[in-house]
Amino acid sequence: MPANRANINPDLLTFSRERMGYDIPVISKSLQINEERWINWERGEEKPTMNQLIRIAEKLDRTPAFFYLNEPPVEKEPLAEFRTLRNVIPGSVSPKLISAIRAARRNRETLIELYDEQNKSPKPAPALDWKAGSIAEQARYIREWLGITVDKQSSWTSSSEALTNWKGLLEDQDIYVVQFPYVQVDECRGFAIAEEQFPVIGINSKDTYNARIFTLIHELAHVFYRDTVLTNDRLSDYFDCSRSMEKRCNRLAAEILVPSNDLKNMYRSSDDPEREIRRLANTFRVSGYVMLIRLNDNKLMPDDQFEFLLPEFSFYDGTPGGSDGGNSYYNQIVRKGRLYMKAAFQSYFDNRITVAELAQLTGWKVPNLNELAAKTFHWPEEGHYV
Repeated sequence: MPANRANINPDLLTFSRERMGYDIPVISKSLQINEERWINWERGEEKPTMNQLIRIAEKLDRTPAFFYLNEPPVEKEPLAEFRTLRNVIPGSVSPKLISAIRAARRNRETLIELYDEQNKSPKPAPALDWKAGSIAEQARYIREWLGITVDKQSSWTSSSEALTNWKGLLEDQDIYVVQFPYVQVDECRGFAIAEEQFPVIGINSKDTYNARIFTLIHELAHVFYRDTVLTNDRLSDYFDCSRSMEKRCNRLAAEILVPSNDLKNMYRSSDDPEREIRRLANTFRVSGYVMLIRLNDNKLMPDDQFEFLLPEFSFYDGTPGGSDGGNSYYNQIVRKGRLYMKAAFQSYFDNRITVAELAQLTGWKVPNLNELAAKTFHWPEEGHYV
């Protein structure tokens, strides 16, 4: 018996493929479909089966119904609002990165709807003038806004814990933080969607923990300066940057992470400067490279000693980010964003959505939602929540 064919609009197939950044050879191979057959689908000479359409829709981040529209919708290019550090969007953006940004935008819209249904108003992200004002004063303001102290920073026992806690501080202020997997770090380390309500910060989970911490705070600076940006430079270029906005964000991020006054008070002159650098780096939970820069910036280390020690430290030192594996529950939480997950569960707890809708929002199977809730809220796993 012949399979049912989906009478789709071929223009929508071409539109969706191009918007996701796929060439025909790549998309056809990934779906194990003959390349010539795909070309015929886009020409309208053949039609995919319903099962094939479902797989295509999932791959191209669309619903099956989308392909039945009469014409392609008016839709922004995936990265139209972004600039990069060199003010040029890469010519070939990977489908994985496009998918991550599309998901972040879509989930942000859902987050707005969930808050509205719960009669909650998100905290607005303050705006700062990047061309005026003292870096130290702006950093102090942001640290107070986040509620972070050096004592709290120094209590964190690892870079992993520091990253989790920095993210938590931002999420407490309704900044939507996500981590995206599968994208190479040289393509994108992070991005910021600088909205007043629910600004989005994305960081690459392939990066080291120390690098992710700096990227997170660097993107936070862009949010405060209302600058939507895609970060795709080497992080070591952050401190050797002639671009005014980037130089400002670099300095602000560094001052937020390592306040000058506190650094001067805690610095100990030593015959073993490498040891002192590592001690301070562990105190503030930054890389030795960042600490070396901060010591030199604050005139605590002469230029000749700085140049001598620079090769000994890497921006990326510390625990590596590693693979895209790990605990599947925590992976889902950081990819969707804890702020988003909490809002989805809260709507369920308030009887505003069904358990089936909760499963759809979280992307998790119903039998496993209880454990997901426990991990989202840091609750005892033996409890009953869903």
